[in-house]
Amino acid sequence: MNRTTLMNQEWQYATAGDPSRPALLLLHGFTGSHASWNGLMARWASEYFVIAPDLPGHGKTAIPDTPQDLSMRVTAERLAELLDYLSIAKAAVLGYSMGGRLALHFAWRHPELLWALVLESASPGLSREEDRQTRRHSDRALADTLEEKGLDWFIPYWADQALFRSQSASVRESENRIRRTQSPYGLAQSLRGAGTGEQEPLWEHLSSLLMPVLLVTGTLDHKFSATAQQMSAAIQEVLWVPVSEAGHTVHGEQPERFFEVVDSFLKKKQPTRPTLEEAARTDAKTGRVNREL
Repeated sequence: MNRTTLMNQEWQYATAGDPSRPALLLLHGFTGSHASWNGLMARWASEYFVIAPDLPGHGKTAIPDTPQDLSMRVTAERLAELLDYLSIAKAAVLGYSMGGRLALHFAWRHPELLWALVLESASPGLSREEDRQTRRHSDRALADTLEEKGLDWFIPYWADQALFRSQSASVRESENRIRRTQSPYGLAQSLRGAGTGEQEPLWEHLSSLLMPVLLVTGTLDHKFSATAQQMSAAIQEVLWVPVSEAGHTVHGEQPERFFEVVDSFLKKKQPTRPTLEEAARTDAKTGRVNREL
């Protein structure tokens, strides 16, 4: 694991692969960590420089005491600083669920830093303020209960959510193993600062995304499949792939198919290799290593 300080917050992140290769940033979901991507990181390390941070409230990254410091907007700025710290000019970004919501915010706020965007079971947020208020209330109540009752109560409660009922016993145990490493306070703060009710809705901004976008959902996840269908009608360059016999956690439930879909997309969308003269001009101007080579 590596560590750095981003906007006065200590982050921890894992890396794999050659730093001279194109960059791929992986963003885990709620209750996850960098370890959520271990299998995929190992496979993509031969093609990409893979970065998988522990997002705020999760893993070993510091837990802010102010919920606003875990917001999508603030965390997106920290991701931009992380890429700058690693001298990465552009990256492909893959986000799952909460990480997908964050990836979408990052793409909206910093489109110049992405050469591709992959959203797995993700949403642009709740359009109606009334729905956001209801969700904020429920997320805050859950955060309070989580802190009061701890992980022994929360883990079976969360694993039994309808979104995860298509998971096999082995996938569920793998997810729960990561959940047991979390801090109740960290997860509670994530709910308070980065929950869906706190998220700024981005539906009206989808048409402004100019990078190639891949949407991946499981056919058993009817809610997020419907969301992906709506999103695909609004995004300019988009491919939506529904994966059979998978629910919300496509990368865990159908890992081979998920890898094939995402890997094929990334290989087709990799930036063309600039000439040495162009690369030299880019590096001289930005001071960054050109990871698009």
